[in-house]
Amino acid sequence: MSLQLEEDFDETATPQRGTQVGLVLGLWLSGVFAASLGGRIEAGHEGMSSMVLLGTAVVWPLLYFAMGRCSFVPQAMPLAATGGLLLFGMVSALSSFMSPVALLSSGYVVLTLAGIFLALQFNSNLDAEQYEWGLKVFSVLTTGLLVGFAWYDYVPGTRLGNGKDILNPNTIGLVSVSVFLAAMSIRTWVLRLTVMGAIAGIIVLTSSRAAAVATVVGLGMIVWLRLRASRQPVLLLAGLGLLLVIGVTIAYGDVMYRVLDRFYALSTADRGISSGASGRVTAWKWTWELFVHNPVLGVGFRAHEYLLKADSSAHNGYLATLAEVGLLGFLAIVYIITRGLYLLWAGCRESGPGFSQSILFGLCVGYLLLAVFERYLINVGNPTSLLFLVSIMRPGVMEEPVMELDEQRLDPVDELPAEELAEGVYGHG
Repeated sequence: MSLQLEEDFDETATPQRGTQVGLVLGLWLSGVFAASLGGRIEAGHEGMSSMVLLGTAVVWPLLYFAMGRCSFVPQAMPLAATGGLLLFGMVSALSSFMSPVALLSSGYVVLTLAGIFLALQFNSNLDAEQYEWGLKVFSVLTTGLLVGFAWYDYVPGTRLGNGKDILNPNTIGLVSVSVFLAAMSIRTWVLRLTVMGAIAGIIVLTSSRAAAVATVVGLGMIVWLRLRASRQPVLLLAGLGLLLVIGVTIAYGDVMYRVLDRFYALSTADRGISSGASGRVTAWKWTWELFVHNPVLGVGFRAHEYLLKADSSAHNGYLATLAEVGLLGFLAIVYIITRGLYLLWAGCRESGPGFSQSILFGLCVGYLLLAVFERYLINVGNPTSLLFLVSIMRPGVMEEPVMELDEQRLDPVDELPAEELAEGVYGHG
């Protein structure tokens, strides 16, 4: 009975060996950014070929899972999580019928649901080693793309992205956050610091304050979790670090402010501290009004920006989601995110999987901070949003309590007579 339970568990929970799913994950994430970048350079901001190229880059791993050795059908999620996903999908689809750009909204719903399905596929086939490999591939390849883009686009005195007006600086910062944090998967210190140093320079050149804060907070969370897993005195080390920061700030506060002001425009009229979050407060008020007038199903998936009068978008993923899919859809996705974060937090305690899951948890924390200032919460148009989806979409088998399962395996053995165990009758002698 014990052996049968172990065999059943291995068949359903262990990823297929001999696959390259980790490499596919890294290529997928890097390819989405390459497609977005290439499409913008080639076809401009609104070109149809750009949309087709991006859509292809998002969905191509479906062919790998259909034709490769991995399982195509993802492992089942618990009933509540499945219900939350179905509710979000249903409300998003219904909201598209009321969208001012119904066809576009419907297309985004299909692409987003495909991204969620892919996230479940990856999680059903990735083990700790493959996860780590995928994060390494993604960080190295995308660093090359970002450095190459900076070389091509940057004009001294302007924010990176504004040189040739290809990508918004904040979008580049958004992508850079996930690349910087994914570099924590690289175990070779020289290569890790090289990648992180290059990406830190990219973030500075974008002058994206939200990206800078998300990177620091995400990195701090990863370090915290790894120290906790290694049973280090986390609170003591954190307290000493805080004291050091306070001391340096007191001693060199004016110098630090001048440096930060130079790169992040803290005192300018359009982006300064007194500018109302660079004018975002007004956009937030208008987006809230959209929700108040459409509280049940919203104004249409990815459609709020076509109705907003104050700005080009809400610049807040939470308000945008609330306005676009209403309260029901918003609560459904909040439940999915909360559940995913809880499972990641629990997984970080394990010595093996915890190495990569600490990165995913730190990324989620940084991403949720970014969503306060970025236009979308659930998105598939950039690698950071996709990696966030992969992080929170955890199949039900990952929720199986390891200790409880071990107890189930040991129960039949515990009931055996002590003399039989001693003689090794059942192979345990």
